Amino acid sequence: MMIRFSLFSILDVYGDGSRACFSRYQQCLEQIVSADLLSFDAYWVGEHHSSLDPHQALICPNPAVLLAAAAQRTRRIGLRTAITNLSVRHPLLIAEDYALVDLLSGGRLGLGLGRGSFRHEYAAVGQAAEESRGRFAENWEIIQRLWRGETVNFHGRYSHLEGAKLNIEPVQRPIPRHWFSAVKAESFGMRGRAAQPIICLPHLTAERFQTLARLVGEYRQRFLEAGGEGYELPLIFFTCLAPTRAEARQVGRRALFAFLAHQHPASQEHLCHQIDQLQERRQLWFGTPEDIRGFIEQYQSVMDNRHFVFWLDFGAMEQEYVVRSMHLLAEEVISRFKGTEERANRA
Repeated sequence: MMIRFSLFSILDVYGDGSRACFSRYQQCLEQIVSADLLSFDAYWVGEHHSSLDPHQALICPNPAVLLAAAAQRTRRIGLRTAITNLSVRHPLLIAEDYALVDLLSGGRLGLGLGRGSFRHEYAAVGQAAEESRGRFAENWEIIQRLWRGETVNFHGRYSHLEGAKLNIEPVQRPIPRHWFSAVKAESFGMRGRAAQPIICLPHLTAERFQTLARLVGEYRQRFLEAGGEGYELPLIFFTCLAPTRAEARQVGRRALFAFLAHQHPASQEHLCHQIDQLQERRQLWFGTPEDIRGFIEQYQSVMDNRHFVFWLDFGAMEQEYVVRSMHLLAEEVISRFKGTEERANRA
């Protein structure tokens, strides 16, 4: 049984001068290149539009552009999105952009698909958030048909295409690899029954470790019963590693506080309590390499999700700490699990 290990970022930038946009993109590209050399399986990038907070922004409106640049700097690492918002852009443009990324990367594209969660992003493009479900369904149907090489005539409630056909096609057939974002509890059973792959942020989904275990177990059972193949469920965790648990928690909590203070404004007392709750739920992976190995073993034994995604780069986390966490993960965590798999395969 193979376990996969990946990295994630939404490219958050803060107005206090800790990060400028240009250097932020340079840092992200450096991380992807290093992740490729350190043998991480994939790097996931979030998509966001517009901004309400003058002191913080999520600055990747089109991950395809960033991943195309990464494709030219890397050789083997998977280039992913988490998530691509299928509702806010024209489906032909989405299909074209990611077909090009798949082409430039030699078939390394993977798409996390969703509708986003910020109402201001829909308002910025003149859409009602309540329409997002219908727009998602129409656009996903169109994108799949375009990727399969069809000439598409489509007249739905939101999307209208006449004789649309891609001038480039993705490498992966019949369509690029993809995952659906699962946040609400009902999504796990629904996607499982449809044998559809999913990706999840546990801290947005489950208020207890046992709740997440139940949802993942239900999804896995439904997925396999429906004939799904290549089962894995990427779970994304805020992560920070250091030689000591005390330092990892100090650095990680400071960055997470900065992130949450802008994403979910509240009093200092409330934010500290929220962080404590995430720690109690085992949804904050701040610690030594030994601690992280313990988290992985615990989750894998209870949930069998087979894919762990480390969110190292958040809350103006200094690049030196991100890089240190990457190396500690690769050299003292992932190597142990990969070594176990190799020995099991030889046996």
